[in-house]
Amino acid sequence: MVERPRGTRDLDPAYLSRHRHVEGAFRRTAESFGFREVLPPTFESLELFHRKAGPGIEAEMYAFKDKSGRDLVLRPEFTAGVLRHYVNDLRNAPKPIKQYSMGPVFRYEEPQKGRYREFWQYSCEAIGGAPLDADAETVALAVQSIRNAGVRQTETRIGHIGMLRAFLKVDREAQARILHALDKRNFGKLHEELDAGGLLDVEGTLRELIGIRGGPEALAKASDLLGGVGSEGFEHLRRVRDRLAAYGIRDGVVFDMGIIRGLAYYTGMVFQIHSPNLGAEDQVCGGGSYALAELFGGDPIFSTGFAIGTDRIVLASEVEGVAVPPPKLDAYVIPIGDSVRTRAFEIAANLRATGLTIDIDLVGRGPSKNLDYANAIGARWAVLVGEKELANGKVALRNMEAGEQREVAVDELASVLGMDKPAFDVEFH
Repeated sequence: MVERPRGTRDLDPAYLSRHRHVEGAFRRTAESFGFREVLPPTFESLELFHRKAGPGIEAEMYAFKDKSGRDLVLRPEFTAGVLRHYVNDLRNAPKPIKQYSMGPVFRYEEPQKGRYREFWQYSCEAIGGAPLDADAETVALAVQSIRNAGVRQTETRIGHIGMLRAFLKVDREAQARILHALDKRNFGKLHEELDAGGLLDVEGTLRELIGIRGGPEALAKASDLLGGVGSEGFEHLRRVRDRLAAYGIRDGVVFDMGIIRGLAYYTGMVFQIHSPNLGAEDQVCGGGSYALAELFGGDPIFSTGFAIGTDRIVLASEVEGVAVPPPKLDAYVIPIGDSVRTRAFEIAANLRATGLTIDIDLVGRGPSKNLDYANAIGARWAVLVGEKELANGKVALRNMEAGEQREVAVDELASVLGMDKPAFDVEFH
């Protein structure tokens, strides 16, 4: 027996049904906001991620050399590929550029509940918008996407990394190390980095700051703590929250000075969305405004976006009891005797051509065992094709749930099956 690689899963039809429900809600929501789908390649140049996050990030990725010795990496997220595509191909396109991506990404991390080495991500980027409008739109899109997937119990936490950058009077690289330690709550490393930068006098301030959260009073408290530094950032957060109300998003939004997003390319507003029903690992979304285009050879341009862990939303929707009916086979065709098998396959093909989902006996079972099989695979109907019925242009149609059976003309079979087909679509508000 060959085991599957660590950190991966075999996804069964029931899981995939819920997964497609979530993806469908994400796709419809993004497109309702005017975002259009793009899909960067599954593998990229390793240099792209060195520029984005530094060589240290390589330990968290699936990096490899191809047969020509080029350093490549399986994509660990979408943003870098989308911004590379923008710099290479879309710099002269009308702004803003609003794009979303969905698909599997790969990270070499320790597997745990809801966290895998191959997982699915939904990522949205707005490039070239005005900061207030673009920030509010992306937060609103993230919240609405999750709601439309059926997940209601969430909290959106908004912070601003720009005011911290203004407060830390050290160079960009030292800032990045300090912010990363603060983001990870690695206070030993924080002390070490502040000492190296001659900033030990602000250690207490930073540790107090990241504990501040709440409504407008939290911003006032944080502003006082920083001595008024970063006031523009705090005002921006107030205006983003006001703008979210225009999108109908009023509840479950808090200011949280502990949202750091300690990667060097974040520049302004940052946010996370949490689903408390998931326990300790409850973060389902992260994002904010960032500067990446210039790292990839383009001109500076305001960009903002987010990424949602699709698997986390699938899990949260299950915990919240979101009903997602499993895929149901419309009918299972049962030839009764070898003489009608060719005609039975013609009937199955014609039904499929109308958009119905149809399976057919491929092993030559008897009617009784075939009916048991039809029930086991969840067919709504069984179509029994026999010589006597075909002679009159009919087949026997059996309702697998009710157990009732009647004869139906072959020419009317598709309309009868289609008329009874249950309608189901993703929840959308």
